[in-house]
Amino acid sequence: MRQRVRVGTAVVAPLSGHPRLGIVVATETEDGNAREDLREVAEGLSLAPDLVELCEWVAQAAAVPLPVVLRAALPPGLNTGRYRILEPVPGWPWKKGGHVARTTLKRALGSEGLRTAESDGRILLSPAPPQRATIEWAVAEEGSSPDLSRAPRQRRLFELLREHEDGCATSILLSEAGATRSSLRELIRKGAARLVRRPEPVPVFAAPGGGAVEGLESFLRVAEPAVRRSGAFLWRMPSREQHDAVAAVAHATIEGGERTLVLAPEIEVVEHLVRRLRRTLPDGRTVAPYHSGLGGARAAVYEAARAGKVDVLVGTRTSALLPLARLGTICIVDEPNEAHRAEPGYEGLPIHVRDVALERSRIEGAGVFCLSPFPSLKIYARETRRRARIQELPAREAESWPSVRIVDMRSSGAILSSTLLGACRRVVGEGGRVGVVANRLGYATAVRCNRCGAVRSCPECDLPLTLHEKAGLLICSRCGFREKATDKCGECGSDRVSPTGLAVERVREEISTSLEEQVGLITAGERELDDAPAIVGTAHYILNEDWTAVILPDADSFLLGSGIGAVERAFRLIHGAAEAARELLLVQTRLPEHYALRAAVRGDYPAFAAAELPRLRALGYPPFAHLASLTLEGSGDAVRRTVESRLRPALEPEVEMSAPILLAGAGDTPSWRVLLRSRQRSVIARAGTLVARLSAETRGLKARVEVDPEEV
Repeated sequence: MRQRVRVGTAVVAPLSGHPRLGIVVATETEDGNAREDLREVAEGLSLAPDLVELCEWVAQAAAVPLPVVLRAALPPGLNTGRYRILEPVPGWPWKKGGHVARTTLKRALGSEGLRTAESDGRILLSPAPPQRATIEWAVAEEGSSPDLSRAPRQRRLFELLREHEDGCATSILLSEAGATRSSLRELIRKGAARLVRRPEPVPVFAAPGGGAVEGLESFLRVAEPAVRRSGAFLWRMPSREQHDAVAAVAHATIEGGERTLVLAPEIEVVEHLVRRLRRTLPDGRTVAPYHSGLGGARAAVYEAARAGKVDVLVGTRTSALLPLARLGTICIVDEPNEAHRAEPGYEGLPIHVRDVALERSRIEGAGVFCLSPFPSLKIYARETRRRARIQELPAREAESWPSVRIVDMRSSGAILSSTLLGACRRVVGEGGRVGVVANRLGYATAVRCNRCGAVRSCPECDLPLTLHEKAGLLICSRCGFREKATDKCGECGSDRVSPTGLAVERVREEISTSLEEQVGLITAGERELDDAPAIVGTAHYILNEDWTAVILPDADSFLLGSGIGAVERAFRLIHGAAEAARELLLVQTRLPEHYALRAAVRGDYPAFAAAELPRLRALGYPPFAHLASLTLEGSGDAVRRTVESRLRPALEPEVEMSAPILLAGAGDTPSWRVLLRSRQRSVIARAGTLVARLSAETRGLKARVEVDPEEV
């Protein structure tokens, strides 16, 4: 088998006496290495050497075990419990060469009999991609022409079937015709149609038109030269123009004989892009979606992409490691979006796709386009651009911008100003729609003075202190600094100190009372009266629509977030609110001179970056350092003992470590946060791997490691 094995080859190899699927990651011949005989090459599952190299980089950068990353690059739904019968024993119900599931073998032979069959070489693990499901199709019978004059629903069904020469999936046919199965059964009884079982169709769509590029000319003038010279690019533009930019990059890539991978943050964005690309790609070129909502069809898209049958693949974060033949460009839509990175407990890897894309660009020579009106500071910083050789393309300015009103709420005890309520009444009275963005959770995160606007901040970290009302403390979420919460302002001496944060329901109630009509609500868990002229909701849902006016009744709850990147996220939110408003953006704040607020309402990203990056540099925060966030679950004694006696002495000298900070408690298993910081990502990743090993060796302690998390 030596001639068939290379880096990336999928093989069946023994592990603890049992055959398992493995990926060859190196072919070394030095003495001293453990050796086992390979049993078989797993056809159709091998990875390209470049993709294995990328997986190794991801494993190191994110402190994730390499097998986990390699599994993410293999087909979804992989069947690793299938065996091939090599030498059947007389009396077995299976024939030589047949395939049987492990559960079936175990049920028939027992655990010991299964092990014996494996060790005797009578069966062999034979992993394979999942089989495409078969579904019911309706097909029109050739030459049939029944009299359906008195059966309008049957006639409609028959007409639709005639339009589909090869038949149509029954569920789709009945939905399009608005008919029931009884009508279809009547057609079959009359000999006009028949039912067949066929594999589920693969959602790979060929562009039907001539690749119309009307409206894309200005994008193509920038995209075509960039695609030809390859490399990594930042391309700032209004959010609503990003899909046109993707279409231009894909068109230019196809003209060069290569393929495009588009990474989008959400399934809805994927589907919208697929529809857009079907209208603009050259005639006959193909585009396919790739996301968890496809179910079993996702594996079929994977195989089509690997076989070179997809010209443009549009997917969510799980697509970042997808094998694509002749990959030419990678587009990252809404690049700073946190959804591009998997959170604990969700599908995908804990690393942002921009990092994977940039490394894939280095390995495979593909171009990378990071699209956003406000790229993440992690890649906008000059040092990062120079190190990763990221070039900035000419920015595209918004064609229109709303009027902006900033309402200074200092010295005001009101929740909603008369200016805000008056604006709501005017817009609704003129037939417009108002979107109001309220704090997501509705509880206090920071404490500020209502007279002068001063905020209680950590003297070491320059982060707003988080209010813990039950304990009566203000605590820094980074270093653990704490002080007693008081009613006096340290700046002006006023006793008008209060926590930030307005609950969604409170804002809705106030506006509804003022307007004297019902106000809608849109959050992740609730959706009421979503056709009302005024709707209160969370940013994710409000800012995805267009409004006559967008209102931020408490911008400070975003500007004063306690996370290290809170100011950057607040800038994005306020900028996004301006993009969603056609006529008016109204902002209530007690920090009217805040640089992030002022830059956001002007749509001036360079000005924001010029102010925020020096602050982050002075504090040693990303992008000028790398972090590892360690969440430790265990007793206080176990955590402190492990951190101080085992972790701290084992860290490399350039790694700084915070003290454990208590996050939450439940009985005997409280959670603690420890932050590690270093200027080198590789050093932080090694420290993360060390933590994972120590937790595995320590009874009663669990650890979760996030390297360079998007939010701390």
